[in-house]
Amino acid sequence: MPNLPLVNLISMKVLAWSLAGLATAGAATAGTVAFTSSGSTSSGNGSGVAAAGSASPGGIAVGGSGTAQGGASASAGASVPAGSTAPAGSPGAASLTPAQLCTDLATRVESVLGEADSAVGQSGLASVLANPAVSQVLTSAPVSALLTTAGSATAVPDYCGLVLDLPTVPVPSAFTQLPSAVADKALSALPATDLAGVLSSLPAGALSQTLGELSPAQLSAVFTTLPSAAAGNVLTRLPASSLGNVLTTLPVSTVTSLLPALPAGDLTKVLTTLPSGPAGTVLSELPATGLTQVLTALPPSALATVLAALPASTLDGVLTTLPSSAASSLLSSLPASTAAQILGKLPASELTGLQGVIPASILSLLPL
Repeated sequence: MPNLPLVNLISMKVLAWSLAGLATAGAATAGTVAFTSSGSTSSGNGSGVAAAGSASPGGIAVGGSGTAQGGASASAGASVPAGSTAPAGSPGAASLTPAQLCTDLATRVESVLGEADSAVGQSGLASVLANPAVSQVLTSAPVSALLTTAGSATAVPDYCGLVLDLPTVPVPSAFTQLPSAVADKALSALPATDLAGVLSSLPAGALSQTLGELSPAQLSAVFTTLPSAAAGNVLTRLPASSLGNVLTTLPVSTVTSLLPALPAGDLTKVLTTLPSGPAGTVLSELPATGLTQVLTALPPSALATVLAALPASTLDGVLTTLPSSAASSLLSSLPASTAAQILGKLPASELTGLQGVIPASILSLLPL
């Protein structure tokens, strides 16, 4: 009985601590994870940023596909307050999806910049992730877990850009620092519009390296996802050697559907940029219909350039693969002297076999 007042005092302190803990957890929930305006908790496609309730006073309102990956709720991330020193492998970090971690990261960076009460769209989110303050924020859990996946602090912004389906890469010059397996997986999950934006935002060197690291199946998935205009933009930005590698790595079925669908200007630039070896490989693999579509889309000057660069055996194969009428029409579109010069590298036996295809005005200039 004499100890009763002390027991009561301890009970009151425990109750007070419990209430304080609940209040802190509630504040962390309000300030750690950014929310979408829709208030949904996850999306069907499993990409983007977690959402719960209405926009957080200190969070970032992310549009588009900013919904939670993997079905984890935003409340899972709220259990780890900003600035916590818990290790990256703690239960709080493990319960967060990459999209939630990236959104938490952007929210914390905004807070460091003194912009915690502002709302930004996806383009603004890219600017936030590109800020040097990201490296400062990445020193604390749970967002420090992103370092394990991205490999380095400089690669985290671009990783988060891919995870959050941003239309551009936050730091294009650092994109190649992402582990290739991580970048490939993230690229394959992007919708067509965002994929086009990401690839267009990369410098030519980074674009070449990124595409060069893809397997034939992954490369095919990229170019079958891209709209034809975006595919043309990607191909025409590649240097000759990288362009040749990409088109000869792609499955024949993909090239057959890709090249005829390109805008005429892009197709012309692609075929006149290709080195003669890859150009011969690509053209010789096309079926007659695709080959006809591709060559008839070229202006005469570009057609002459392409045919003149082909080795003799490849040129003969191209002309014999084309329907006779199409081959004759293509040769007729060239100045007779130019066509004769191109055909002049063929052996006499092959020229003889093409007599029914070669127009008379050109045939008269050949040494038969």
